[in-house]
Amino acid sequence: MVVKGIGVSHNEDVYSAMADNNRQENHVSDRLKLQDGYVHSKEDIYYATYTSSGVISGDEASSLGNEKSCIIPERYKSWESCYTYYQGNRISQYELIQIAVETGAITLDESESMGWNMTNAYDALLHSKATPLYDWSSTLYSEDRMYVYRVENGKITGARKTWYSDGTTLQDTADAIASGTQLSELDLGKLHDLTLYDRELYDAAVNIGRAKREYDAFTNMYQNGQLTEKQYKHDCYPLLMLLFGKDADVNNMNRFSQLSGFFQRDRNDFLKNAFENYNPSNQSLADRLLIEKGYHSYSGIY
Repeated sequence: MVVKGIGVSHNEDVYSAMADNNRQENHVSDRLKLQDGYVHSKEDIYYATYTSSGVISGDEASSLGNEKSCIIPERYKSWESCYTYYQGNRISQYELIQIAVETGAITLDESESMGWNMTNAYDALLHSKATPLYDWSSTLYSEDRMYVYRVENGKITGARKTWYSDGTTLQDTADAIASGTQLSELDLGKLHDLTLYDRELYDAAVNIGRAKREYDAFTNMYQNGQLTEKQYKHDCYPLLMLLFGKDADVNNMNRFSQLSGFFQRDRNDFLKNAFENYNPSNQSLADRLLIEKGYHSYSGIY
C-alpha cells in the first residue's frame, strides 16, 4: 500500500489534510516565505540544499561557510510550537524534521517549500512505518500507536490521536466491549470515535464480547443443571465455529477443552488472545448459521 500524503493536525485531535502545503505556513512571515525557493537577487542570496547530517551540497557550500553547522535553516524554527508524537515521545515538528535530516531519512530540498519538506519528513518517519494493529485489520496506525490514520485511494489523508485526556485509548474502549460489557454501559462519545476511526476494531470487539457473554451464559446454565450435556454442546456449536471454522465438531472433546481454555483466561490474557486470533471468515460462518439457517439454542440465547 502506498502511504504518501499528508500529516498530523497541529492540535493532534482531528483529521486534517495538508493537501495545500501553504496551510502549514500561515504563521510564517511573508519575508520568510520568500525564502522557500531559489531566489536570485542583486545581493546574491544563496539557498542551500541540505543533505543528511546537515551537509550542504553543491556549489553553494563554499559560499555558506559557517552555515555548515546548521542542520536546517533557521526559519524552520517556526514549527517549534507545533507538536506531534514520534516513537512515543511528544516532540515539535521542528525536531521531527531535524531527526529526518540527521538520520538520512530525507534530504532537505531548498528548491521546495518548507511545507513540502515537512510533509516529506512525515512520510519518511511516520507514514511509511504505519501498520494495522492486527493481521486481520487494514486500518493503519502510527508505529507508536499514538495515531490512527485515514487512508483514501491508498494514501494517508489524515490522522487522529488514539488517546483521551483521561488516559484511556480507542483500544481500551474495544477491550471493554470485547470483555462482555454492554454497549449501553459505555461512553457514547468513545463508542462513536471507535466506529468512526476504526470500524474493523469495533466490529471485532462487538463479536468477541457477544461470544464471551454467550459462553458464560451457556456454561452457567449447564453447571446449574439447566442444560443437559447434549444441549450444552448444541448451544456451543456456533462458538466452536468462531475458533475452528468448518472444523468445528461438538463431539470432539479436545475442541471443547480448547473452547474453555479460550474463554476462561484472565481478562488481559483473554483480550490479547481474542483480538490476535479473531477470524472474520469464521465469524461469517457463524453469522450465516445463526441468521440464514436460523440455528436455535436450547438456552434461548439465540
